[in-house]
Amino acid sequence: MPGSEPLGPNVIAFTGVGDPAAYPVAEFGRTLRQVLVREGAAALSYGPDPAGDESLRRTITQLLASQGISTSPESVLVTSGSQQALALVCQVLVRPGDTVLVEEPTYDLALRLLRAAGAQLIGIPVDTHGLRVDVLERLLEQHRPRLLYVVPNFQNPTGATLSGPRRHALLATARAHGVPVFEDDFAGDLRYSGRATPAIKSLDDGGHVLYAGTFSKLLMPGLRVGYLVVDGPIRRRLVETKQVTDLGTSLLLQRALDRFVTVGRYQANLRRTTRLYRERRDTLRSALTEHLPDARFALPAGGLFCWVALPAGVRSDALVRAARDRGVDVAPGSRFFLDPTHGAGHVRLNFAVQPPERITTGVRRLAAATNSLR
Repeated sequence: MPGSEPLGPNVIAFTGVGDPAAYPVAEFGRTLRQVLVREGAAALSYGPDPAGDESLRRTITQLLASQGISTSPESVLVTSGSQQALALVCQVLVRPGDTVLVEEPTYDLALRLLRAAGAQLIGIPVDTHGLRVDVLERLLEQHRPRLLYVVPNFQNPTGATLSGPRRHALLATARAHGVPVFEDDFAGDLRYSGRATPAIKSLDDGGHVLYAGTFSKLLMPGLRVGYLVVDGPIRRRLVETKQVTDLGTSLLLQRALDRFVTVGRYQANLRRTTRLYRERRDTLRSALTEHLPDARFALPAGGLFCWVALPAGVRSDALVRAARDRGVDVAPGSRFFLDPTHGAGHVRLNFAVQPPERITTGVRRLAAATNSLR
């Protein structure tokens, strides 16, 4: 996770985001130079609009239209990654003591951010079809939350995708209770199998869904450019909060990203990355099946993560230590639960970071560590 101590070169890490070797460094570097040659010092100034560069916002709406989300540049707020999108929403909507509903398990840094805002967090269980909508209505009535946070595509950490019927039911239920939905679509473009399911935002005709996306997971994590699609009066408050927080996302990066997307390099990189990560996902499946046959997992249809239920009696905290001793790093399941003990029987593996041969070697090491704890 961000901020963890660096790992040695011989450690095979199933943590992190993507493979630096797959980042389009040369292509994006050329794009940056082209922007600087064309615009000069103007590209290094503050942008005129804290909501983001107008051309990039227009390009984002075109990308979203291809995913069934109809919106306008006036509804898009460019952010410093999707993490800032959630941070801004917390600043505007959430007050200390407010209740926020989250999937359980869910993205650990979202939990930390919401807790830092003083929110009282209530978990909703997740199964192979995503958030349990049958549990949602009771919790909405019982707790009257301020916000519902959900990762419907290739959920972090489980890899589950919220089914189409559940998306419709989630939106209808949240709307009936007047609870806004924060839809975190951090890796929705990275699909390896099956058909895409419409975003919850694409079903929303009343401004109930705040939709966050990012370019960081597909391109380069350090790019730190994301966006928030939001309608209604709250957008103005979010833009004002963004302005006083950081004055605006880097104009140079926005202009370069806009050009990178509009000349087709983004789509080409998406196709290349999807092929690469699909192969790595399939390699992980084969390695787990061969070397950890009594572990249970569901093959994710996309994204970055595989959620592994450990053999009976093996705890993730002990496994993380034993695995580190054998040169492999994994994320303990405890990190993703409100009560860390509920994740003691799971680990999260990021299959995108390592090439196939290191994935196989890493799973062998993980199996050895697991067997040492039986």
